[in-house]
Amino acid sequence: MPISFRLPAMAAATSLVAALIALPAVAQQAGPRVLVPQAPAAPTAPAAPTPPGVSQPAGQPQPAIRPASVALPPKVTEEAERLGRAWLARIQPKAPEVKPDLAQAYAAQDRFLAAAMPSRPAQLGWKLTLTARTTQEMFGARAPVVGRIFAGQILENGADVPRDVGARPTVEVDLAVTVKDAGIMQATNPLEVAAHLATVSAYIDVPDLLLASGEPLNAETLAMINAGMRTGVVGKAVPVQPTPEFVAAMAEMQVKVLDGHGGLIVESRSSAIMGQPLNALVWLIGHLKARGESLKPGDLITLGAISRPLPLKEGQVVRAVYTGLPGGPLEAQLSVK
Repeated sequence: MPISFRLPAMAAATSLVAALIALPAVAQQAGPRVLVPQAPAAPTAPAAPTPPGVSQPAGQPQPAIRPASVALPPKVTEEAERLGRAWLARIQPKAPEVKPDLAQAYAAQDRFLAAAMPSRPAQLGWKLTLTARTTQEMFGARAPVVGRIFAGQILENGADVPRDVGARPTVEVDLAVTVKDAGIMQATNPLEVAAHLATVSAYIDVPDLLLASGEPLNAETLAMINAGMRTGVVGKAVPVQPTPEFVAAMAEMQVKVLDGHGGLIVESRSSAIMGQPLNALVWLIGHLKARGESLKPGDLITLGAISRPLPLKEGQVVRAVYTGLPGGPLEAQLSVK
């Protein structure tokens, strides 16, 4: 099962709203409900300078990447569709035999999705990956990579995730936000971004690296395979406060990843995401403008990994606890079956 309808504009609400389309990879099971977090919209803050310690992302100017207008070489199309069929079958393919440039890779993402999701459900938002300098260096990237999130891929807190949910699944602790209004496309720094967000949530990502172990995986292939989006669990959401204090706290959260017995697996900080998680959104806004696309009210955005990738093991429980944010702590948990 597969991609593209749109979530209605988000109204002020105090509960989570369920998107009840079953996860394609787990379609034969009853499966947990799928969610998009929502909460009362916080009041818009007056214009203010960027607070101390909350930097704008340096980055390079965004190149014009308009996937719909890129002419794909036949071999790139063929390889994207081959990888899409492997995603659908949950088998590990070999790496592409050709290396497209990044613009071609994003154009090929659509061909990948057409094969991976023959009848696409609604798009719920966007997934960012490679938002840490260390992972960018590992994948030979100069910027994050973007994919699309679809209905059925976001599961409720505490969900059971099958061990074979993907071809080569892993677990990463991430962070998610929801968009309050379309004015976010005019934001140029984290404080301005915060004024157009509704919620921030704990999020545990279960990406699918897809390729067989030992096969080379670079930023272009990652873009082609939709940033590795497979599924994830969204946890507690709190309203975003468009204040310098709240924005600064976004970059100072301590994040602990625990097992089912409360034992510490790994510890990190939210600043792992571009020094300040909202910097990732500033970057995404520029990227989407360059592509001729935009964020919409209700969009769910996952901002990138805070923790190192963990193996997905049958019987394991992964719990993420985020402290230091007003209205927190945030928590999310999944179990592997």
